[in-house]
Amino acid sequence: MSLRLNSALIAIAAEFTGTYSPYQAVQISPGASGGVFVASTDKGNIACLCFDPTGSADRSINVIPTPDLVKAARGIKTADRELSIGDIPDKSSTVMATVTTMQKSANKSVEVLLQLSSAEFPPLANVMLGIIDKWGKTPAMSATAGRYDATYLQKAIKCLGGAHTSITFSSLDGGPLRVQSGDQGVVILIMPQSAEPIPSVPDWLSAYTKA
Repeated sequence: MSLRLNSALIAIAAEFTGTYSPYQAVQISPGASGGVFVASTDKGNIACLCFDPTGSADRSINVIPTPDLVKAARGIKTADRELSIGDIPDKSSTVMATVTTMQKSANKSVEVLLQLSSAEFPPLANVMLGIIDKWGKTPAMSATAGRYDATYLQKAIKCLGGAHTSITFSSLDGGPLRVQSGDQGVVILIMPQSAEPIPSVPDWLSAYTKA
């Protein structure tokens, strides 16, 4: 098997894995029409789905996101990073991969050991099939969606998450996003940068359910 994809997607998905099998792995799988899917979940509390349209893979593998892998794969603002594997022998539990940082002056490559999981990945694609179907049948309640600065959103979550076990989100039609503590004692309003048409479900997300 050969594999090539944007390594930053692995580092992102690693943030949403669980502690125990089969949830502790990140799944990397080929798209039916090209590209590579990257997915993770921590037993249903949260799930992460990514897609690299320029990536390639021969088959699916489940990778344990070790600290060394996450450090090497994490995206940076000044350059793109790509993870590649020349070959993965069948039934192998480890394999060497190369992470290449593509800079303007010169490319820099490091090797990192991938630990593979033999546990079957959770049926996330089946779950997403039902969710996408529900999205398609739910009447639109708003005409626009707000575009919000990620810095403000992160600040609101960090402030409320430190003292509360849950947070609720709601927004007006293209207006402020209301981030509220579970006990309703704190409300943070994030003003939108702009009102945007409500985005449709990406085609690649639907394709993931059929891969």
